[in-house]
Amino acid sequence: MKQDKEMPFNGDFEDSDADEDDVSHDSESEEEQIQVKKKKKKVVNSSKKLIMNVSDTQYPVVKFVGKMIYKFKLSYVPYLENNNWDFCWTDNAVLPETLSKMQPHQRINHFPGMYSLARKNHLGRNLNKMQKQYPDEYDFYPRTWMLPSEYGDFKAQFQKGKAKTFIVKPEASCQGKGIFLTRSIDQINPQEHYVAQRYIHKPLLIDGLKFDLRMYVMICGCDPLRIYLYKEGLARFATSQYSSPHSTNLDDVCMHLTNYAINKDNPNFVFNEDEKKMDVGHKRSMTSVFELLRIQKQNVDQLLSDIKDLIIKTFCAVQPILQQNYTQVENYANNMCFEILGFDILIDSSLKPYLLEVNHTPSFTTDTPLDSYIKKNLIRDAITLMNINVKTKNEIISQTKDQMQKRVLTGKKAKLSFEEKRVLKLQAQKERDEYECKNKGDFELIYPCDKSYEEFLQHSQKLYEDWTGANIRRNLKRDTISEQPKPQSCSQKPILTQKSQLYKHVQSKVNTNLYPTKNTKADQEVTQEEPEQTFQHAHEPIQSQPQLEPDNFVTYEDYHQSESLKDLYNFAEKRIPEIQLIDLIQFRRAESKQDNSSFQIIQMSQQNSLSNLSPLMQIKSIQDSKNEKKFSIRKKNKQPKQIDQEQLYFQPQPHYQPPIQQHSISYQQQVQMQNGSFIKPKVFSIKLQHPPKGYKLQSLPILMQQNYTKQRYEQGV
Repeated sequence: MKQDKEMPFNGDFEDSDADEDDVSHDSESEEEQIQVKKKKKKVVNSSKKLIMNVSDTQYPVVKFVGKMIYKFKLSYVPYLENNNWDFCWTDNAVLPETLSKMQPHQRINHFPGMYSLARKNHLGRNLNKMQKQYPDEYDFYPRTWMLPSEYGDFKAQFQKGKAKTFIVKPEASCQGKGIFLTRSIDQINPQEHYVAQRYIHKPLLIDGLKFDLRMYVMICGCDPLRIYLYKEGLARFATSQYSSPHSTNLDDVCMHLTNYAINKDNPNFVFNEDEKKMDVGHKRSMTSVFELLRIQKQNVDQLLSDIKDLIIKTFCAVQPILQQNYTQVENYANNMCFEILGFDILIDSSLKPYLLEVNHTPSFTTDTPLDSYIKKNLIRDAITLMNINVKTKNEIISQTKDQMQKRVLTGKKAKLSFEEKRVLKLQAQKERDEYECKNKGDFELIYPCDKSYEEFLQHSQKLYEDWTGANIRRNLKRDTISEQPKPQSCSQKPILTQKSQLYKHVQSKVNTNLYPTKNTKADQEVTQEEPEQTFQHAHEPIQSQPQLEPDNFVTYEDYHQSESLKDLYNFAEKRIPEIQLIDLIQFRRAESKQDNSSFQIIQMSQQNSLSNLSPLMQIKSIQDSKNEKKFSIRKKNKQPKQIDQEQLYFQPQPHYQPPIQQHSISYQQQVQMQNGSFIKPKVFSIKLQHPPKGYKLQSLPILMQQNYTKQRYEQGV
């Protein structure tokens, strides 16, 4: 790494412009300050210098890089109150609402939704979901439990033989606060929110000390992912000689924890006082550790490859969350946000890396020359990589003005198609690749890469949709569309308009189910051995439904090709005692409460008429007149008239006629009642009492005399 000798940073920086602003504000009255603030909200930066908002950062190195290296004008007005800035650096998380209010040329150093990585409980939950699907691929972090939601499973770990050591951390803390080791479940409050992990008891040691790596990863695009790894980082060492954890040394945090905030107060801590000597002290450079491992003939290249793979898979687990919170839909360059993350990596004795946690606001304190050198160059290269300069700003503003002029001239906003947007994204991505390839400094692009991670991204997207319910809404929408009735074409389903066609269609289905083609042995035994018993049970109610055997049926038209109608009638006569049709046709006839003799006459006339018909027509013409009710129309005095029973009669049919025609004739022959009303036909269903084996007759509604007119007469009118 080339050291920047032109602009050294000693760890302190004071902005003189900020002092002048404070003095001017003190001299002004409150009303004048309010007016100035209102003007600042409307003012757009038209100067040749970019404005860097540092109102929400506490690190002098950030201000130093912006002021001294890039010559930015620093602004200390809160960035949420004043939008007159070009680049904002904040130490806190950014909300999606803030991003939606930004201009296309503005840049900010955080992604909305990064809590999915920065919070220990969210990180553990997202990685656990991926591990369930890919247990071999996602084995780069210690086994993790979120408490108290997973307290039961965590408690079971203490009941399985040998004692195990766990490290327990608060779910939202930093700098080693609240961390402790335990071997007993009694030390954990089941109501507190913790993240518990298996303790890695065989770490890689250097000089007998445990250490971890603080690696700086920069994500500068979420749709698609764009990840850079900084070539330099920090190695943080513990200050006490390491020994395996047991009940006597669990409280020695300087032995088991490598956090700088904990170990710097230990008397044994050695500070690095020369940036040129990066391999001295309890905080060293990452490159010096790798060089030492190479001297020890360790496979450092494989270690770095595993670390890069670990970082990419971690981002794959949360990519849908970042994409959903990135609300700038027209930012085709995918470059309005960037974020420098601190990945804490622990290496075990077999040189396998483990992810401990991710920090979305890594510390940029510079209390040692090593910190000043590494962090100053890190921020400098990040700003350069994001192409934050006056030229880029002016190009974006000019493009926005051209779009506004076209909108004013045409009177409407141009809507781009999906293909046009895709072309714009590819063009912007190509321009970005060309620029970053020449200006990446000490950053290394690790994703996109040659290895495919599409499978992990797709599964992560599926998990996110299941969690948010997006797939449920999509399925419901697809189901509602599929359930909508489609227009029926005449070629697929013929429309039966005439009654004769309806009758032919219904009779074909009835005949198909009435006459099976095969006469099984069971049927022969029923017809030959027990004919009397079947006849006796013919008039009993139906007890069960028959089961269908499709092999015993053929269509009605096939009978004309194989057998004659005479044979079919003879066959039907043998099976009549086994068949009874209930509620075939129900007519609503007037009934007298005093005398029921008319119904007996009607039944006798029906039996006489049926005797003249063929067996097939007998089956179709059986009528049941039970539960018939009187129908009458009340006059104005609301007193129904009595029905003259002598006017009711039934005309038997001398010869065969189709059922529809029979009922139409009988309807016409009925005598009009005294109140002028006629009998209304009814929809009927067909049922069998003792059907033959393999018989199943569906309920076929036959509408008879559907379009009839009801005439009403009143006496004396």
